[in-house]
Amino acid sequence: MFPARACLLALVLSCVPAALGQSQKFDVVRIAEGVYAVVRRDAPGFAVESNSLFIVCDDGVIVVDAQSNTAATRETLAALRKITTKPVRYVVNTHWHDDHVVGNEVYREAFPGVEFIAHDATREYLPAQGMINRRKFHAGIPAVVERFRALLKGGRNARGQALTEEERASLESDLALAAGYMTVPEGFAPALPTTTLGDHLTLHRGGRTVEIRFLGRAHTSGDLVVWLPRERVVAAGDLVVYPVPFVGADQSHVGDWGATLEKLLARRPAVIVPGHGPVMRDDSYARLVARLMNSVRQQTAAAVARGETLEQARGSVSLEEFRKLFAGESRVRDALFTAYVVGPAVASAYADAAAAK
Repeated sequence: MFPARACLLALVLSCVPAALGQSQKFDVVRIAEGVYAVVRRDAPGFAVESNSLFIVCDDGVIVVDAQSNTAATRETLAALRKITTKPVRYVVNTHWHDDHVVGNEVYREAFPGVEFIAHDATREYLPAQGMINRRKFHAGIPAVVERFRALLKGGRNARGQALTEEERASLESDLALAAGYMTVPEGFAPALPTTTLGDHLTLHRGGRTVEIRFLGRAHTSGDLVVWLPRERVVAAGDLVVYPVPFVGADQSHVGDWGATLEKLLARRPAVIVPGHGPVMRDDSYARLVARLMNSVRQQTAAAVARGETLEQARGSVSLEEFRKLFAGESRVRDALFTAYVVGPAVASAYADAAAAK
């Protein structure tokens, strides 16, 4: 969600569907009959807010993912109310990070009988390590905000270069999203899952089938995807993040990520709704992410087999090919690749390889 948070050639995506409605913050995109994606419009940056998916069924709605603060989720719910007056029956949290779960309380307040569905690991994490990490994250926000404000005021990036328009838009977006993060009260505890799964859960709601599946570890050890088999639509959570994958060295599992994504791709989805980024109507970007993760895994496993330390592995694992593919000439994407891939991905793959050894 932010550089203080450990969870730390753009490809042309084909045919992003026209938005049914929009705010300054997101578009609502109709994907299939009764299926809508809420797609954030934030500029790429270190701070992010999650997409959501609405699945309108005969007797109610299934929502995939909330947001990082109550105001953002209330805006999302207001967009749903323009589509249907049916109650929200289920909220599926694809994983445990705050930008996907804090807004749960909005649905709990609006729909007292709502069920929250998540992986077993998410239910275990949130009231324990999740509370510790949330306190650390919020303690670090003010310093990061001041740093970003200073960069904007000075008109220079962290390397001392004059800010480009892209960098300026990114910093402004980071600050706006950070303001939302800071509205979360100290000691806040998100609504916990009321239903958990370790492998899969299928919901049959009238004529619609919704499969909630754990395909393997990746962004966290509790990633879920939501698959609509008839429509061939998948909400991928942070298994897929555009324009640069988000890897957390102490929570992600790069050793498994590529294989997990390949299981998703084997279903041949017609539409992928990522945790962050635009609706994707082909799988080229997701395949690139899988290639990246498999390359990091293979190179790092070879380094571990040679007896290299983590620091030595950082030097021997080469990701420059992928840096060019993900970042191109963009300074913002290059910085994101450095922060969210280069360091943490090797550390994560190293930990996984060392554990396997």
